[in-house]
Amino acid sequence: MTPSIGSRIGFTDATNLQAGDSVHFRATITEKDVQAFADVSGDYNPLHMDSAFARRTNFQRRVVHGMILASYVSRLVGMQLPGPGALWTQQSFRWPAPVFIDDTVEIALTVKHKSNASNLLTLVVKATKQDGTTVMEGEGTAIVVETRLEHKDLAISQRVALVTGGSRGIGAAIALELGRAGAAVAVLYRRHGDEAQSVCAELTAFGGRAIAVEADVLDPAAVAAAGTRVREAFGRPVDVLVNSAGGPVEPRAFLELTWLDLQAHLDLHVRGAFHCSQAVIPGMLEQGSGRIVNIGSALTWNVPPLFWTGFVMSKAALKSMTRSLATEFGPKGIRVNMVSPGLSETDSLAELPERMRKLQAIQAPLRRLSSPCDVARAVAFLCSEGGAAITGADIPVCAGANM
Repeated sequence: MTPSIGSRIGFTDATNLQAGDSVHFRATITEKDVQAFADVSGDYNPLHMDSAFARRTNFQRRVVHGMILASYVSRLVGMQLPGPGALWTQQSFRWPAPVFIDDTVEIALTVKHKSNASNLLTLVVKATKQDGTTVMEGEGTAIVVETRLEHKDLAISQRVALVTGGSRGIGAAIALELGRAGAAVAVLYRRHGDEAQSVCAELTAFGGRAIAVEADVLDPAAVAAAGTRVREAFGRPVDVLVNSAGGPVEPRAFLELTWLDLQAHLDLHVRGAFHCSQAVIPGMLEQGSGRIVNIGSALTWNVPPLFWTGFVMSKAALKSMTRSLATEFGPKGIRVNMVSPGLSETDSLAELPERMRKLQAIQAPLRRLSSPCDVARAVAFLCSEGGAAITGADIPVCAGANM
């Protein structure tokens, strides 16, 4: 066989492919090629192998195995389009005319359709020989198989963490816990600058690295600028993001709830996490490693309290985003998880009746409410080497109230 391969497009995954892209392969099929294929496949059909037999048929000559042409298609799929790592999953071919020994065939493989979601390609195949006769045609599908890459997983002491809502409550506890574990910490705040500075001062007092950064998580430009400032301060991009920005819960009956009330919850808990995740994920991809932890709520696990529709809906949406990002970016070395506190002793529950707090504590197996420190330790674990094999998880930190 004397093959001639057209100019290599260089596709190694489906990312750059589009409908109409094609590659070509040309080969002159020799008697040696036919013998080699028969030895491998065990197909010693005399029509292919015995010249005397072939002369007694309408073909007059030995006919080349049709699957030799199909094997050239496999070669194109695995070597050129889409390229290394591709798997030919389905094919439907017809052979309208025979190929004989010493014929030269040219095979064209063309993209008909690409599915970005599934990495599936529909490919059209056409083979012609030297006189222009079509000798094989059809189509099939190929998938680009994602390889399991060995991403370097950094120790938490080598990481840079950005904690939204890090000036108070659960966010402050998380910032302090990550800083004590050795991470460089950026405390993102919108209004409570003095408290953010106080958190940073506590971290630097025992040799930690911390800066306070003002930004509104609802403003993508401000979030992007905050990411740039953090990178400049610590010399590397953010590779731990904790989305813990929140606010007071104002219970309201559904029929009194307006869409603007609901939108405010969605903006704070989902839109803010969306903007922050989009800002830091490129840097994580650059390093092949990263951690995102979204602060959810254990109230999404079971029967929610009355009149908390907006809050619970927003946290449920955040859980869906967590799982979606875990699925998309897991192959790139980024772990995305959620920690869901139960009712915790924070300012956000200042309006909650004392009776409800005590009832929740009594009903929990550990007979207490969770604390910000409990939540912070769970977050730090997910961001450490111990969390290397965890992604897409939602961990309830609620003294066992939800299991």
